[in-house]
Amino acid sequence: MKKKDDPSVSNTKIAIVFFVLLIFIVGISLIFKIITVIKNSQFDDSKRFTLSVANGRNIEVISLSPGSKDIAIFKLNDGTKPEEAGPLLEIPIDGFIAGVSLDLNKKIDSLFVNAIYNYSSLKTNLTIIDLLKIALFVRVVPESSINVKTVRGTSRLELDRTVDHLVSDAFIEKDKQTIQIINATNVSGLGNRLAKLVTNMGGDVIIVATENNLRKKSTISYIDKKTYTVERLQKVLGYEAVKDANNAVSDITIIIGEDKVNSAPF
Repeated sequence: MKKKDDPSVSNTKIAIVFFVLLIFIVGISLIFKIITVIKNSQFDDSKRFTLSVANGRNIEVISLSPGSKDIAIFKLNDGTKPEEAGPLLEIPIDGFIAGVSLDLNKKIDSLFVNAIYNYSSLKTNLTIIDLLKIALFVRVVPESSINVKTVRGTSRLELDRTVDHLVSDAFIEKDKQTIQIINATNVSGLGNRLAKLVTNMGGDVIIVATENNLRKKSTISYIDKKTYTVERLQKVLGYEAVKDANNAVSDITIIIGEDKVNSAPF
């Protein structure tokens, strides 16, 4: 006589298969999530990275240079808004962190550890991987290599002198690319403002000019290859980069068009 299958055994097998399948799906999802987080990571532990940190009361700009292992911290006026920090210092801001739980009076290593613990309540464009990498970096920087500057009542000339040698990008300096800037808009002063930003980044601006014929589109053109300087300028400004072998005046030409006037980071 044929023995009947035990229903409890069959149910156990189904439960095991379901559990294994569930673990597999969760594992795959977790792997994809980790890959996405790493892909969206912005902090490169070999190049300068600058971010603003605000807690609703105070704000400071922190510029990290992994290559030279130094940090510059600018404590701004209490009334300064995060979006005003870059234009005020005339430097590019790569990231931001905002949260009422942040204590800007703490040492920088404690500040980033606190940011990691409170990551879920922060407003930021950085990933948790970014914060972990930054926290590890700041721990190895000697206190003597951390420059803290209070920007309150500082004249424009003093501020320019302070910023200039503290936030320069060594990779841009190493490229040694000459740069000309053309303001092709009806907004006066844009060329000089961009020139100061590029100079603070370590760029060699040789010409600032105004073009009578207005242009709608902003561009970055280069004559040889797409260097780090071109890629960095493209990321900071959001302009399209194009190769133009006809330009013999400089290695790189930046044309400010009307499309970027209202979104200029300078």
